[in-house]
Amino acid sequence: MGVDLDAGKRLAVVGAGPIGLELALGAAQRGIKVEVFEKGTSSGAGVKSWQHVTLFSAWSFNIGEAGRTALSEQGVALPDAGEYPSGQEFVSYLEKLALALRAHDNCLGLHFGAEVLHVGRGKLLKGDSIGGGEMRMPQDAPLCKHQRSETPFRLLVREGDKERYAEGFQLVADCSGVYGRPEQANWVGAGGVPALGERALRDASQIWLQIPDILGKDRARFAARRTLVVGGGYSAATCLNFLLQLAKEEPNTAISWATRRGGVPYTVIEDDILPARKELCLLGNSIAKGVGFGIDYIAGSAVQAISRAAAGHLEVELEVHGKGQPVTKEVDEVIACVGYHPDSSLYQELQVHQCYATDGPIKLAATLLGASGDCMKQSAAGVDVLRNPEPNFFVLGSKSYGRSSAFLLKIGYSQVEEVLNAIVPPDET
Repeated sequence: MGVDLDAGKRLAVVGAGPIGLELALGAAQRGIKVEVFEKGTSSGAGVKSWQHVTLFSAWSFNIGEAGRTALSEQGVALPDAGEYPSGQEFVSYLEKLALALRAHDNCLGLHFGAEVLHVGRGKLLKGDSIGGGEMRMPQDAPLCKHQRSETPFRLLVREGDKERYAEGFQLVADCSGVYGRPEQANWVGAGGVPALGERALRDASQIWLQIPDILGKDRARFAARRTLVVGGGYSAATCLNFLLQLAKEEPNTAISWATRRGGVPYTVIEDDILPARKELCLLGNSIAKGVGFGIDYIAGSAVQAISRAAAGHLEVELEVHGKGQPVTKEVDEVIACVGYHPDSSLYQELQVHQCYATDGPIKLAATLLGASGDCMKQSAAGVDVLRNPEPNFFVLGSKSYGRSSAFLLKIGYSQVEEVLNAIVPPDET
């Protein structure tokens, strides 16, 4: 049985990225009144930070069913399922979804420049009405008449220099993601603790926390200069690929690469259904083996300190396995590809059980511990693992994976479908 959705029931969606728009459209298509709040000035604001990057998965993995339906109903041609979109092309797709959502009768609003700071449950405090029921209901509190499950959500929204409450929501989904928010970037220092000097340099925007447009608008920062890439994931390999292309045109471009792992950093899937991902892994491993790329690979290392020298360059001190003394690299730019962590302050007054290792919701985090290392072999684990002790509050998309980088959009779209089926079962649509 789904949630009782009479004419007054409403869904608030935080984030107008791919998962937020997919959920909002799917909800509207099923007769749910929906309102979307996006911190950025347009849909897909997070995607715009990497719009110069080509995805290593094709369109077939990056379009959800609700989005497909919405565009088809409006007569908008869908991209070729086998093509690999750039971030810019994906932003264009999301902008079309936003237009379709705004035109839907069940859309109560799509607000840009609207940052949701906090979500609460009426006048109830975090410790009231445990799990949504009678346990620890406040006594002699006349403004707290109902249990959590019967009390609408209230959102504190900041728009410019003004704040307001958005109230009366029976369901809330946090689809705000993690990538591209500088305050949520992990520290480059050893053990996840800021390296000496790192905090000040980050505050001054002197460390790259996203994939720069090395071959485009950011070219002058890297051409014929020295760059250190820190990290051993796909973002690091993408940056190295861009830098190698630049070095062919600008011979004095110097590249260093520091990883925690020793030896080759990537596991290559021989029958990988994502050929572009396999190519990145092979490139990274070839660099690590020193196969003719001229990149200084520093394996088994950890950043201890970063400082700005008088001459203007950065001095990076690394502890390196097998070296008796710290190794110091003089570079012009540092690109930190060390991941992101979710911002849970938004729901700190709600009853959300988080994993102590990943910062993601505990039920989903537990299922991911035993999941395949290949994100393409993962599947959505069912709506029950997406539920929180807080009734009708969901964390969806990349944020639901916490610190894990194994999230793919196809997983998020499956999450959306599962939640929608739980709210309004298909036979009730």
